[in-house]
Amino acid sequence: MATLADLARAHTDLDDEDIGILQDLSSTWGLLADLSFADLLLFGRRDGEPRGPLVLLGHVRPTTGTTLYRADLVGQVFESSRRPLVTEAFDIGRTTAGTVSVGTDRDVNVVAIPVRRSGHTVGVVVRERFRPESRPTSEQERTYLTVFDRFASMIEAGEFPYRDVERLRHRTPRVGDGLLLVDAEGRIEFASPNAVSVLHRLGMTRGVVGSRFDDTGLGSAMLRSAFSKRTAAIDEMERSDEVAVVSHCFPLLDGGVATGAIVLVRDVTELRRRDRQLVSKDTTIREIHHRVKNNLQTISSLLRLQARRLQSDEARAALGESVRRIGSISVVHETLAQSADDDVAFGEIVRPLVRVVEESVSSPLRPLSFTVQDEAGLVPGQVAMTLAVVLTELLQNAVDHAFPPDEVDASVLGTVRIEFDRRADGLAVRVVDDGVGVPEGFTVAEATGLGLTIVRTFVESELGGRIRLDRVESGSGTVAEVWVPGSRLVDPGGNARDPAT
Repeated sequence: MATLADLARAHTDLDDEDIGILQDLSSTWGLLADLSFADLLLFGRRDGEPRGPLVLLGHVRPTTGTTLYRADLVGQVFESSRRPLVTEAFDIGRTTAGTVSVGTDRDVNVVAIPVRRSGHTVGVVVRERFRPESRPTSEQERTYLTVFDRFASMIEAGEFPYRDVERLRHRTPRVGDGLLLVDAEGRIEFASPNAVSVLHRLGMTRGVVGSRFDDTGLGSAMLRSAFSKRTAAIDEMERSDEVAVVSHCFPLLDGGVATGAIVLVRDVTELRRRDRQLVSKDTTIREIHHRVKNNLQTISSLLRLQARRLQSDEARAALGESVRRIGSISVVHETLAQSADDDVAFGEIVRPLVRVVEESVSSPLRPLSFTVQDEAGLVPGQVAMTLAVVLTELLQNAVDHAFPPDEVDASVLGTVRIEFDRRADGLAVRVVDDGVGVPEGFTVAEATGLGLTIVRTFVESELGGRIRLDRVESGSGTVAEVWVPGSRLVDPGGNARDPAT
């Protein structure tokens, strides 16, 4: 679906600053829809076409009332004759209002408010609701509608949305959080029931209406900042008893002067408690990875001690291979111990693995060079663990079979290249050498060596992928390729995908 900016660029001649104004408005206008108990629609048109078509750039529904629109109309283009009040607001640059009949005994009350910037209209916000049968009866409804009218005047005057507004650290505020209406002197004129409940949690048991905002415990600095800077301000306070409240102050302006404000208050005590639990669990998990890494290193040290006491070269080689396999798993645990989540950049694991293999196999009699090309991107921790073992085995296999000591020239540097090809449908990992190449008729399925048996088992069973070993198409050498399907990886947006069933 096209964004507001996409639609504005395609159907209007607004510049980036004009579009930014409309984007800022749409980021908070859910609050205005709630205050007006009505749908809000945002229209745009080209400046050079006074009677030109209108495009619907945005639409927000209220949480305090019933929407008139079940379908999504954003992106649709309307003839100006179908929306005469909107066209008039564009033409004269002032708010227009009227009633539109949409059927038998069904009239819609329409208010079209021009969004102004630097003396010209960049869009029109339209409030649409069924014409009420009678005047608002509750104090809360009357207050909300009055506050909406004040915001509408600010929009027409170019005072809303605010300039240099502090970006939201929380979800978009809605009136259901709890609303306080404060006058220019800092005295509370109205408090919604949810706001009263929040203040009671903060220990304010006496009457809220008529009290000064300074007495609420929410922090008067936020209100003073909003009044002086004439823009929204956000504050969060957390008491020693772990009660946490987020406050969002919107100054009400008239001719550049703050005549009052609304403060939305939200009790986030439970959210902060869960945040602390998540941080605690995350710390515990990382500590577990750290301890597992230490234990694996201890096991590796014990195996090395055991290898030194053995007389058989074959036994020492077997223990050496086990140490390398344990080391590859240890590298992953070390990376996970430093990561904030279970997804890791596999490139951070590959380079330590390559160094371990390079240090253990390079010698003057068999000089080798290892290089890594491209990036594998993010992979889930368990996949990284398995893939690290697989890559270690392939590197060791390349060294052992591509460059046998009795067949290589010590004056020629052998090369082993690790390549990654990350695509939408999966990840290809290739280990390419310029050694002697695989024998004629060789197949992975018939390989009996422990290393390739481990690789084949892990790739097919744990990763749901496939492996192939072939001669390099041009020149000498071997290419070993492992394919991991996208269902086992993390998508480009950073979301782990569910395994394919």
